[in-house]
Amino acid sequence: MVEDMPDLGMFRSSVGDVIEKLCAGRTPCPIRAYGEMVDLLWQEGNADGAIKLEILWNQLAATYDFSLLCGYAFGHFYKETRDPRYHDVVAQHTQVLSLGN
Repeated sequence: MVEDMPDLGMFRSSVGDVIEKLCAGRTPCPIRAYGEMVDLLWQEGNADGAIKLEILWNQLAATYDFSLLCGYAFGHFYKETRDPRYHDVVAQHTQVLSLGN
């Protein structure tokens, strides 16, 4: 993070480097990552940072082959479904499953 926003260079060097090390010399190299940082940023009131992090993950997926499973506590979003930023977060996913009641 730089100030309150995820940084592209730092994200690529940390997460991208981990993926590269895991896949060194292995083809294919299926990776499944789990992320909850977007949820944590949203909980802190940093919706713009949460959306940017989602975008950074999607940009990284253009370089590396991995599946990202995102974990969100639905209770953090249910009151904000009318907020356009909520829809920006959802739009970053290829599939959204609600396990709430």
